[in-house]
Amino acid sequence: MTESILAYILMEIDIGMTDHVVDQLRHIEQATRIAVTTGTYDIVMLLETTGLEELYDITVHHIHKIAGIKETSTAVIEKMISV
Repeated sequence: MTESILAYILMEIDIGMTDHVVDQLRHIEQATRIAVTTGTYDIVMLLETTGLEELYDITVHHIHKIAGIKETSTAVIEKMISV
């Protein structure tokens, strides 16, 4: 049995490009949540992938090609805790 890989993608966005970036991110099938936030990161997205290779493919070949994204940081979830 293969467990899915969950990861948060934290993004800094160019000023005025947030709506465009969100529209593009919505096309990523593995995206389960997209949040527009304040602070260091402008958008935080939760991905659920079948493995690290798929996570790599989505970040490098899809997310990194979206105009308006200045920088990303990926945080793979090691353990999810329900409260």
